[in-house]
Amino acid sequence: MTNQQPPNNRLDSIEAILASHNQILNELAIAHQQLASFSTRQAERQQQQLDRHDEALTRIEEQQQRTAAQAERTERTMQALSQTQVECLQLIAQNTVAIARSDQRIQEILERLDRRFGNGNGRGEG
Repeated sequence: MTNQQPPNNRLDSIEAILASHNQILNELAIAHQQLASFSTRQAERQQQQLDRHDEALTRIEEQQQRTAAQAERTERTMQALSQTQVECLQLIAQNTVAIARSDQRIQEILERLDRRFGNGNGRGEG
């Protein structure tokens, strides 16, 4: 454009440029609105995913706490069972010794009876 154009042609040219710029601005505004809408939907979806992940993490943490508590109870139970097993083995050992003593004592009594009454015919030696 030169300054030598007639005023009407310059005005028409400026109006055409303004119309073109307005059209571009309108298209940009629509694109911006679409982009903002898309970004909002994306943010909402991401928030929903974060919420689901937080819920899953909370469930996992709760399960982990329950598992730890169960492991602690199991450990205590195993310790109690081990103690019971030790006590049981001690009782078995004590009973085995007592039975051996009883067997020995019974054997001694039988030998004395056998010496006293003989071969079982009722006659004692004496």
